[in-house]
Amino acid sequence: AECGDYTENHPMAGFVPKVDVQTISKVDLDMHAIRQLLKFPTGDDNIIPQMYYKHGRAAVINEDKYAYDVQSLQEMARSSIVEQWSPYYSDYVSYHGQEFYADTVIMNEFKRNAGTDTQQDALLLSWMQLGVVTEYLMGLLGSADQMCEGSTDEDPTKWWDAFAATYIGSLEGIDLGGSDQTIDGFMLWNVANRRAVSFDTQNDDYYADINNEMLELLFAGQAQLLRNDCNNFAKTVSRALHLMVIPLIQSVIWYAIKNEGLSASSNDDGLVIGEVAAKSVLPIVNKFDPNAARIIERNMVRSNDNFVPVVDGPQAVANAFYLVLDEIGWGCDYVGHADGVEACQLESATGPRNNGSSKQGAVTILALLANTIFWGYSAWLS
Repeated sequence: AECGDYTENHPMAGFVPKVDVQTISKVDLDMHAIRQLLKFPTGDDNIIPQMYYKHGRAAVINEDKYAYDVQSLQEMARSSIVEQWSPYYSDYVSYHGQEFYADTVIMNEFKRNAGTDTQQDALLLSWMQLGVVTEYLMGLLGSADQMCEGSTDEDPTKWWDAFAATYIGSLEGIDLGGSDQTIDGFMLWNVANRRAVSFDTQNDDYYADINNEMLELLFAGQAQLLRNDCNNFAKTVSRALHLMVIPLIQSVIWYAIKNEGLSASSNDDGLVIGEVAAKSVLPIVNKFDPNAARIIERNMVRSNDNFVPVVDGPQAVANAFYLVLDEIGWGCDYVGHADGVEACQLESATGPRNNGSSKQGAVTILALLANTIFWGYSAWLS
């Protein structure tokens, strides 16, 4: 892991915050500690790693100075005041059927006392990384946007830089691109860098194109806030929010590739990580394309005893994201391709999308609808 002395404007993977958010970035150290502690089961509801999750240790924050109220992963998971500023807050609650769904799953899993079950470790850590952190990041972005618009007297730069710190994490160090060891890091920056290797979406400096784009957005947002340009800042917030969804989509496709051919009873960690990745993004998919959500569920989410992992093949999973990628404004180019599976396969078959438009040509839409209706009907019959 990369290290650095404490400074108020401590850089993170090349990003330099305007306010002191270094302590907030250290929540990844708690995740690192939990991963190590889970290797040594403690019984009694896995009490030691559970205490790290519930109370935290690394992200010690002076609330009077910084006005943040997050000190632990559980507090992030249950921070309804912040999360309700997310534009997708109600979609997550509606899809999962409750508030704090990720926290409920994590706490129930801690109490399961699975001993040395590596799938339990994978489930806990992936829910923290892909579930808890993702929803909290969306809330930070929504909060920054609302504060720029004058909803409160608080400085929106604080929340914007807090988003950057939580997206990147402390383990990436200060150098541009982050740590050169993908084993370092637990936040979405690290997820994007790992997926970039698999999907051939690295830039010339060997880190994710997604993260390079995110750095540009982070600096742009700071400049817009400095001149109180809230109209353009709102657009930057939306682009950052939807850009951070891309590594989640890549993760779903990657585990669809890995899990094809496994049995539902397999002990492979990929089954649980793929399911968590899917559930972390399904509320957004379901909002824009319910038929596509059913395809992803059918292939990635263990719903009954008849579940067959990736029954329709990984390309069907990748295809299910096609319209959603267009709706969130990034298209499929940032997703890339892995092991012959392409997020842009439908685009290749039907021609390029219209530049600057969120609407597809009639042929593209009909092709996707035929695909989603067929698989949705198959899922209904099974």
